[in-house]
Amino acid sequence: MEDIFVNTSQGRIHLLTAGQGRPLLLLHSNGGSAFEFEHVIDPLAEHFQVFAWDMPGQGDSDPLLRHLSVQQYADVAVEVMDALGLQTGIVGGASIGGAVCVALGAHHAARFEKIFVVECPFRTPQEWKGNWANTEANYAPVTQTRERVAPRLRNVTDELMVRWNIDRAKAGSKTCLSVMWALREYDIAADLAKFPAGQVLVFGDKSPTVAKAGQFEAALTDATTHIISDCGHFPMIDDPGRFVDIFITESQAPHAS
Repeated sequence: MEDIFVNTSQGRIHLLTAGQGRPLLLLHSNGGSAFEFEHVIDPLAEHFQVFAWDMPGQGDSDPLLRHLSVQQYADVAVEVMDALGLQTGIVGGASIGGAVCVALGAHHAARFEKIFVVECPFRTPQEWKGNWANTEANYAPVTQTRERVAPRLRNVTDELMVRWNIDRAKAGSKTCLSVMWALREYDIAADLAKFPAGQVLVFGDKSPTVAKAGQFEAALTDATTHIISDCGHFPMIDDPGRFVDIFITESQAPHAS
């Protein structure tokens, strides 16, 4: 893996890159970084030219200067592609990265051969409001304990906890909560109505997000859904082999517009 930086309207964006072939852009979850994909980048790089970003304000990308909406994060992802000289590619994102993928499909569909929406939240405004105290409790403290992290993952190791808290410290509570406000304010149903047909949904069977799989499927045309067994909110960590297999297999399927 190689570290690279590109310049955008939201400052310098850091990426990990590896491999050759069709471009694949990976978008991590809130409070994480490109290292969220460290177990899948090398096997994916056998089939794709992989670019895993640190989203604006997180990882080694420049700090946020102001609040950004989900669509603005999507616009920055397109700027990254432009800076890399990529006219089209494949994109996969987890959690907030999944929401950014929805916005990319709704507003920049011509740039993507296939879109993977992984573990994306789908909540009503009332659900966001009712769960907001838990959201703040999860993202305001920078350092998390093993007990706090464990319900979202199959296995929590000492190595994972070190990386987890490094990434959260780099992002900081204000940036993480700004991202959650972006999700809370995002009209995902409106963008799903504009989403291109034939894309891919990925969920873990032990994540709360999977409860909304039916709503995604009802809103989309010809979407393929994969629910990974014994998997939480981070399938690229819990089951990297299955995650890679889904991306390879589905990327070979015909693109539907």
